[in-house]
Amino acid sequence: MSFFSEKRSPKGIFTAINSLNKFPQQLLAKLCQDVVDALQYKGSVPQVSHYQIQLEKNSIDLGKNEVQSTINVLFFLYRDASKISNLDQKQFLEILQNQTGITNQAGKVLATIWEREKENLPSLTMPNVGKLIDFKWKVGVTFSSSISENLVTPFVTVNISVSNTDELVQTHSFEMSVPEFKEFARNLKEINQLLEVI
Repeated sequence: MSFFSEKRSPKGIFTAINSLNKFPQQLLAKLCQDVVDALQYKGSVPQVSHYQIQLEKNSIDLGKNEVQSTINVLFFLYRDASKISNLDQKQFLEILQNQTGITNQAGKVLATIWEREKENLPSLTMPNVGKLIDFKWKVGVTFSSSISENLVTPFVTVNISVSNTDELVQTHSFEMSVPEFKEFARNLKEINQLLEVI
């Protein structure tokens, strides 16, 4: 049983594990929980700057790239572990120690979070939900209606074309108010941050 093969191991994983090993136990537990929360869509991607400040308070000097690599490796490990059915805490810890060079102390922190949260992690295998073919949007303004003559209300119209599993393309349209669109854009920004981490 393993998280990754030699061909699939992420670039820099061992350097990232070395950085992870430097984290104090409590701070590592908090970071692990933040990563798991992000994977469960309960929270946003952990912020590098926050953890750099916490490390400095503990007299640990890790650069921005080292902290980012630590976050990346945690996403990788928990995401890949969720693909292995019935993986218990002991097996999780053994795999970590055999494949990554993680210290016993840090490994136990990751394994404890795993045991507590594994049932809540979504299966991260990709379902076949179709493919995004086209995404178009435009801004419009409503000037008047039969009820009110002076509305001047901006809105955003979105058209999404999706190819389903049978290769049929369907187009879906919807409108959003400006506040709804701003929330939508904020969510896309979070998705982008998560993709950069992964």
